[in-house]
Amino acid sequence: MPAGMLGTLLSLVDVLPLFSNTAWGQSSNLEFLKKHMGATFEKRIQPWRATIDPADVHSGDFLAVSKIRGRWGGFETLEKWVTGAFAGHTAVCLKDEMGNLWVGESGHENEKVKMWNFMVSFTIQHT
Repeated sequence: MPAGMLGTLLSLVDVLPLFSNTAWGQSSNLEFLKKHMGATFEKRIQPWRATIDPADVHSGDFLAVSKIRGRWGGFETLEKWVTGAFAGHTAVCLKDEMGNLWVGESGHENEKVKMWNFMVSFTIQHT
């Protein structure tokens, strides 16, 4: 990004749209990532669901999420650019001694790790 007073204003024009929770904001995030990181994203075909057999998921499996729209989309885009990462949010899968699959994720407002049961959460929330 350019330096100086004019450079700062031009950079603001480049960055401000990232925080708009609209289709325009989403396309701005995608263009920013393409321009500054060479990153491209392919739109998934509908339905936007994946069938995951919990038996195929093991302790330590890593989940990566890339948000480009919404409340944190702009922040995550800038985070990706600064760190060079392509995911702004991560989680890890864990199985307890009973074989129950849990997902632990951090980065929430309270800075604490959130644990949720994979089967209960996805059965109730996503069916």
